[in-house]
Amino acid sequence: MDSAYHALRQLARYWETFRDKDDPHMSPAVTALEAALWTGRAARVHVILNGTPAPSILGAASHEMFGTVILAWVSATTWQRLAPIAGPAPKPSKHGGRGHVIQHGEVHETQAIWMTDADVVTWLTDPDDTQS
Repeated sequence: MDSAYHALRQLARYWETFRDKDDPHMSPAVTALEAALWTGRAARVHVILNGTPAPSILGAASHEMFGTVILAWVSATTWQRLAPIAGPAPKPSKHGGRGHVIQHGEVHETQAIWMTDADVVTWLTDPDDTQS
């Protein structure tokens, strides 16, 4: 799910606008996503969520829904919300493309590969291309 924070906020706002009195308070789409996220780890289903999971929508323990958290360029507050077991946020790097992978409470610094959409398509479709 790309731009998760905005998508979840829009789903919640849409539901508040169009739901009937007898309908549940939470949007069925948000409820389904939350169920998939909680069940996903137990069933080994992988969910990729790009963006900050809004605690006001998914709940305060949203960090527990993810077995692996990848963070780059986040505030200390966001770090503490999404990776509290990993300790304090590391100092920002001056090198572009640096990120942190958090698994089982351990932080691993990593380097991301910067590619355009065209670069990715070439890399995936033409393994003999030495330019990508």
